[in-house]
Amino acid sequence: MIDEDDVLFARALRDKGTPMPDIVKKLTIKTGKNTGQHPSVASLYRALADNDA
Repeated sequence: MIDEDDVLFARALRDKGTPMPDIVKKLTIKTGKNTGQHPSVASLYRALADNDA
């Protein structure tokens, strides 16, 4: 699960032109069964799209 703070951070990096794979490496999942792992690029795209809508 990508939290709201991570979405805001990812959006700021995306707006600066940082590639999505590099953004994913800077994020860490904080809750759930995948705690401590990086989210997938697809999950990040979905979280940004859901948040933009």
